[in-house]
Amino acid sequence: MTKLKRQRARKKFNYSTNRRRVRDKREKNSKFNVKVGCPVLRESWDNRKSVKQNMETLGVAIDANNVVTKIKPSKNKFIVTNTEETVAETLDCKPTIAKLEAQAAIKKPATFRFSSEQVKYISSMMDKHKLDFKAMARDPKNHFQETPKQIEHKIRKFMSIPDHYAVYCKERGLIESSPAITEDLEMDT
Repeated sequence: MTKLKRQRARKKFNYSTNRRRVRDKREKNSKFNVKVGCPVLRESWDNRKSVKQNMETLGVAIDANNVVTKIKPSKNKFIVTNTEETVAETLDCKPTIAKLEAQAAIKKPATFRFSSEQVKYISSMMDKHKLDFKAMARDPKNHFQETPKQIEHKIRKFMSIPDHYAVYCKERGLIESSPAITEDLEMDT
């Protein structure tokens, strides 16, 4: 009897829902309205095909596990099967793959910077303790209770960033600035 009651409840018209909005939302989230973030893939993307079909025609693997197969499970060595090459040859999608490989080969420079508070903390520790990391770990200003290794890593990172370390050295008189560099620094600020 419950089955009939469910069927009747399903056939009732719901006046509180906007059917057009529900339909538009369903179409918006369908497999044919995929937003492609990569500009290289966006050029040759076909909205009439599903994601899987598009990826196959472009020669891009959806699941890396299907492309890479195990040789020996005990040694955990992997090899790439030739399916990728055969698909690329049959579908003539080598320009897209070449563009993706070129884009992946470009290395972006590291843009890591310490905050001004961290720079003050590190410079005060270096002024007070030089490079004695154990003493820095026992310092009362070490609020986050960092270990000597953590502090050493942070200071080495600080020294590897010229924007921070060069300013620190110039303020302490460890290096003399040349006139050309000081003009550049004044123009930046």
